[in-house]
This record gives sequence, C-alpha cells and structure tokens, in this order.
Amino acid sequence: LEELNKIFMLMISAAPEVAAMRDGFKLTPFQWAADYVNIAQQHRLARPNPACFLALVPALMAELPPEVDAGEHCLKVAPDGQCPATPPRGAPPARFMEGDRVICRVQNPGGDCAWEEGVVVGTWYREGCWPASHPGAAYEIRLDIGMRVFAPADHDRLVRHEAAGKNLDALSSGVKASGSSLGTTPAKLGGTVVSAAGEAGSRSDAAGAAGAKSGGQRFQKRHKDGKWELLDTVSGKARPCSPPDSDEDD
Repeated sequence: LEELNKIFMLMISAAPEVAAMRDGFKLTPFQWAADYVNIAQQHRLARPNPACFLALVPALMAELPPEVDAGEHCLKVAPDGQCPATPPRGAPPARFMEGDRVICRVQNPGGDCAWEEGVVVGTWYREGCWPASHPGAAYEIRLDIGMRVFAPADHDRLVRHEAAGKNLDALSSGVKASGSSLGTTPAKLGGTVVSAAGEAGSRSDAAGAAGAKSGGQRFQKRHKDGKWELLDTVSGKARPCSPPDSDEDD
C-alpha cells in the first residue's frame, strides 16, 4: 500500500484535476476504487482487493485542492465491517469520539452528494478483506436517516462536526457543476453537487438507500438560489416544487 500511495501522491500533486475526471460510465477514480467488492464479484474473484481504494484515499485528502471534487464520500458499511474495541497500535489521534454528533458527505441515488447528520458509533472501522497493516477507516457513523456509513479518512472533505452543518443550505452539497470550491469551511460551500450515480445496490448510495429502507421515498431540498425541488430517493429523479410551508405542492 505504501508504494501505491506514493504513486498516487505523485500523480495527484502533478495534475490534481485527473481525480475529478470521469470515464464513459461517468465515474471518478475514487468511485471505481471504492467499488472493489462489486468488481471482485463481477470478475468472480475469491477475495476483493481494496488496495487501490486504501492507497488512493489518503493521497486525495493530502493533495487535492479545495476546488477539485473527486466525488469522495462516506460509504455504506459492509456486512463484515467492524470497529475494534481499542485503537490499533500506531493509529493517529482521532478528531471525534464515539457519541459525537457529526455531518458526513454521502452520495444520493441521483448522483449528487449531500451532507447528512449522524453520530459516531465506532472508530477505526475495517473490513475482512483489508490488510492487517492498514489501521482502518476513521469512523463508523450511524446516520439520522437510518443507514450506517464509514468515513474513509478523518478529513473535512468527508466528515465534520455537526455544528458546521447548522446552515444546511450551504452544506447541502460540495462542488458546483461549474467547478466552484468544495471549501474547508461551510461558508465556502453551496450549489448543486454533480457526482456519478452508483449502480443499483452500490454501497455508494448511502443516503438514498437509507431513505428507501426507512420508508421515506421523497424529500424536499432547497438550493443556494432559494429554489426548492422534490427528490425521489428511489429513482433519483427530481422536479421543482413549492416550499414546505406552501399548500401549492403535495
């Protein structure tokens, strides 16, 4: 992993925009790397190989400038995912502890990203296919909408203190389609995120899957320009609608 991470660091530092490039499937390198379980199943591999994902994430966090959106987000936990009772030896200090309220960036079925509130339920999450040399992902988080996700890194691009999300209009998304800044503070955020939609059943669609599981199919969302839309969390389709306190829209 160390050698692969060094390669990714060199590539991203030389041309950070490559992390935001999308292929014919409209997926970024992060989204491909995060899909290691599905890829292993499609190719009938005996065991998933998360090496690219585990090496790429720290490189993205270290080298990406704020204005570049690599489509990074928290992912749904795996069936065999778990957090150790004590931090692994040599693990760096964590910003949050179990029980802390946070907001984390997740991907919706429609392909865009949003900030969802939740609580930290574990630290140094890991999966069975991850190498023993890797300390694990920073946090496991139980979202208020019912889904459990993990933050691949302890970084503001992925997880922040809940206090940063009091202004949800500003935090509703990260990077505009035009390439505006993801930012390191809530004041720099705004607009609509454009991020590739995961395949059916993908662990990337954390927020939408949770909404569908909990019985909620539609929710209203306000954009930075003040306009509201009704998003179907199952189909990913959205349409303009009236504000929540108006009787003009159901």
